[in-house]
Amino acid sequence: MNFTRFSLIAVGSLAFGCTGNIGDADNAHTGTTGTGAPTGTGTGTGGMGSCASSSARRIRRLSQREYFNVVTDLIGGDPASVAADMLPFEPTVAGFDNQDNALRVSSAFQEALANVAEKLSATVNVAMIAPCATAMGSPACLDTFVRSFARKAYGRTPSTDEVTRLSGVAAAGDSYATSVQLVVEYVLQSPSLLYATELGPDAAPSAPSVALTQTELASQISLLLTGARPDETLLHAAEGNQLSTHDQLVGVVQRLLATPRARDQVRLFTKGWIDLGPIADAPKNVDAFPTYTAAVTAAMQDEVDAFIDAKVNAGQGTFASLLSDTSTHIPTDLGMIYGAELNGQTLDPKHRRGILSLPGVLTYHSADQHSGPVLRGLLVRRQLLCQDVPPPPASVLQQIAQHPIDPTDKATTTRQKYEQHKTDPFCASCHDQFDPIGFGMEEMDGIGRYRTTENGLPIDTSGTLNNTDVNGNFAGVVDLEQKLEPSGELASCYVRQFFRFAESRVPDATEQCIVEGWTTAFTAGGGHLGDLLVGYVTSAGFATRKEDR
Repeated sequence: MNFTRFSLIAVGSLAFGCTGNIGDADNAHTGTTGTGAPTGTGTGTGGMGSCASSSARRIRRLSQREYFNVVTDLIGGDPASVAADMLPFEPTVAGFDNQDNALRVSSAFQEALANVAEKLSATVNVAMIAPCATAMGSPACLDTFVRSFARKAYGRTPSTDEVTRLSGVAAAGDSYATSVQLVVEYVLQSPSLLYATELGPDAAPSAPSVALTQTELASQISLLLTGARPDETLLHAAEGNQLSTHDQLVGVVQRLLATPRARDQVRLFTKGWIDLGPIADAPKNVDAFPTYTAAVTAAMQDEVDAFIDAKVNAGQGTFASLLSDTSTHIPTDLGMIYGAELNGQTLDPKHRRGILSLPGVLTYHSADQHSGPVLRGLLVRRQLLCQDVPPPPASVLQQIAQHPIDPTDKATTTRQKYEQHKTDPFCASCHDQFDPIGFGMEEMDGIGRYRTTENGLPIDTSGTLNNTDVNGNFAGVVDLEQKLEPSGELASCYVRQFFRFAESRVPDATEQCIVEGWTTAFTAGGGHLGDLLVGYVTSAGFATRKEDR
């Protein structure tokens, strides 16, 4: 329907553009109950560090993925498949799609969101989302729907003003069905759905920190563990002030970790840790890799997902297993990738151990026509060790464009082509950080096939780690992972990446002690992601923010 867009484009314009406080009454959170921080802050691994979080009060825009998860819970079906392509493209930031500083709301986004809301509201099954015993509906049924729908969308009880406004929207409908659709259209573009608040109660306390409300805590937990708003069980607990103790929070985490969406979130974090997007998005030259088909791509994705599920699903597996275990779920279409390495469903552990040896990961982190040693070296430096490697300056990019590596040259190997970086001091100053790592992975080609020769020449798979706490030589992907496994920098980086995922932001300089404390507890407990999740949710910093009023 062509809904008059005064509802949010005009009334809510302040809220859509804000970066610190929500300016629309639609975002008031006076319907929440309970404002105390959890009374227990320890974890099963001995706590998450002694320094306090410096997180500021804020509102955070949901990512498009989170938005469509919430909408799916509200109206059913698969809203993302219907309307996701209507929203502006949002790239991931170093592996993650939820980074606060990248989720802006432009006028184009506002207009697109209004179009999404209009399109999706026209598809709703009114009988399913707003059932009523009266065939034509009734004012009582409409009132019940307005309150329950807003509560589910916002993750809290709507305020009296919000209910009044939504009832006014519903009154514009010429039938029960139309009224329901108008409410849906309004709520799907509401700032209260689009943003998650971390503001605490309306009254400013005298202390330097403020405790989040119970319903804010519920949304924080649910967005972390399910990528959506709280389910009825969690929301009911928040409204009953039952997110106040360590044991209560541990119970919530354990319950949600057993859900399918938590498995998806664990996958999402793990893929973000290694900056792995959809494998089908990795461009490949069909002439260079004629056997790289859609079926092979799907099989690679299937194997990666199964490997992550097996190693860390529900938080029970260990971080170390991601680097040391061999894949056991081998789709049929990967037979042409693994070749002689595959004996039934068993892989040769000399070449295939750990997540970096999976063809899907190797394919994604390679060039379109060759193995891409630079990209693989940067993967280790940036994502696994959290070392800052700035992008090349414009002048270097221009030189690369003017003198690209020739993939059609069959007289040399890829490594030999890239070793020219060592002869140019200007290039070597940067490439010495990552080329020697990527060279050590040259036994795997651009679609993850093990090889001993390239262009009829023997592969040199010797590599070197430098400027790390595990410096030294290695040969091949498995050797690299074995060398990295005991690294303190690797564990610390993994925890830092978890901070980015959980907090939707990069830790600032004052929060390094938090990462260090989390890392100590994480490694002491055996490196279980589940412990990291429990420790984070039960920490004092999770439930409080700096007071800035």
